[in-house]
Amino acid sequence: MDKLSQARAELALLEEQAQRLLKELLHVRAAVATQRDKVDELIRTRPTAFNLLPTEILLSIFDLDIRDYYYPERKYQLAGVCRRWKNVILDSPSLWTTIHVATSASSIMTHLERSRGALLDIVIETSLWSQSRHLALVPSLDIIEPLAHRWHSLTITDVDSDDHEAMYELTLTEFITARINPLQFPSLKYVSISFFDCSLDFLSPARAPALEHLELYTFQAEYTAFPSVTALKTLRLDCEYNPVDYPLFPHLIPTQALTELSISGLIGAFSPQPNSIHFPSLKMLEISDLEKASQFMDAIIAPNLERFKYTYSGSDDPPSIVLGGLRSKFTSVRHLSLCHILNRDIPELLHADAIALCEVFPGVRHVEFETNQFRHFFDPTLDNARTRCPIDLWTELESLTICGVQPSWLEPYQFSAWLVDRKALGLRQLHVKLVCFSAYVSPGQNADFNFLRLYEVLKENCTLELDNFPLTLTEMRLYMPVDSRLRVVSTPFPLAGLYSPYMCLVFAGANNRTYG
Repeated sequence: MDKLSQARAELALLEEQAQRLLKELLHVRAAVATQRDKVDELIRTRPTAFNLLPTEILLSIFDLDIRDYYYPERKYQLAGVCRRWKNVILDSPSLWTTIHVATSASSIMTHLERSRGALLDIVIETSLWSQSRHLALVPSLDIIEPLAHRWHSLTITDVDSDDHEAMYELTLTEFITARINPLQFPSLKYVSISFFDCSLDFLSPARAPALEHLELYTFQAEYTAFPSVTALKTLRLDCEYNPVDYPLFPHLIPTQALTELSISGLIGAFSPQPNSIHFPSLKMLEISDLEKASQFMDAIIAPNLERFKYTYSGSDDPPSIVLGGLRSKFTSVRHLSLCHILNRDIPELLHADAIALCEVFPGVRHVEFETNQFRHFFDPTLDNARTRCPIDLWTELESLTICGVQPSWLEPYQFSAWLVDRKALGLRQLHVKLVCFSAYVSPGQNADFNFLRLYEVLKENCTLELDNFPLTLTEMRLYMPVDSRLRVVSTPFPLAGLYSPYMCLVFAGANNRTYG
């Protein structure tokens, strides 16, 4: 074969190969286009990350959101997002158990149908004095009263109204009480009532044998007789001022099974005998703005009390008076919280108050207070030729939470010196948590120089947690050791979203590595 023929043969082979490759390229391109369409379709129809959650977790999220929103329309808003959400909401009886009596009868019937026999949470809310509005509840009450055996909780709330025409008519509580007095509540466990001045007979053990939790707001002792609710575990009383002495109060409070008690308000004439009220099972006691706090503390015996929260106002006696003479009475308390009423001009605790608190609760392990209560706990005094601070009386102390930190309020030398001495003595390392309110330090603002020095000492001498401190404080360098963990959580303060500079930082020690 001559060279021309050979060249032509090779060209034919190459053209044939080119045609084969072109067909293969077109086939691959078609396959690519098909696969791209498939991927696009999968992306389009793929469930969102939120819908990949198991139904049980999704239901828990819905439940939290609906309870926080408080109004029944929220369920329908969520159900309109997508088909899956709609199916989960409509097929979950637990989301339909809260019955708002002030809503329409048709809405109540829908909730009863979808709750499928589950226990019900009854919410009754209307104007304080408007009897006409009370009567508007009758059709709804007619629906739910025959289902009293399914009531799990009852909330009766009066709201203010501009309608004062019927000021002396029945209050909502009286109106509802008259309706439900003859009923039996075998499953009722939780009751919360506002503006209460009626008898509690409808909560007697014979009618509500399962009752465990009771809250009474604007409670008037002289008009209320407590039934012997022997199963009651938690009780919250917001007392109304009583102009005359009512010696039976608080002896009528059921005490035997009570584990948590919160009491507040202006009791007025109140004179119980010392050690006359026995709480054998009480674990948590909260006293808030109680005018006769010293008499009450002197009257109670609570040998198993573990938690004590004291919220005081400027009109209260100081702790040195409230707790004076109670030494060795509350040795079982392990958690102590001191607060004051917000938006009031509250004087700071004095040295005598700090001494009283430390002496009355010698077994405390976890303490929470605010910075205007802070200073005198670390005021050194000379005791038996040794310099001591009141806080040294808490020999079992494990953690200290200081709320409302404003840098200028802290005394860095006393507090830091006390921590340094504590570490030098080989005592237990404390977990110290400082909570800063965002109103005091805004992003970009310079930190107080004394606080920066205090911070440097704290991170070296305790396990330090900073809550709601802005990360934009450039002067504050964040150190932690190699073997420690940094925990960052979003702040609980309002308006602090996902990208808020306010975060909670936990430092287990100091040095070696820098973050930020």
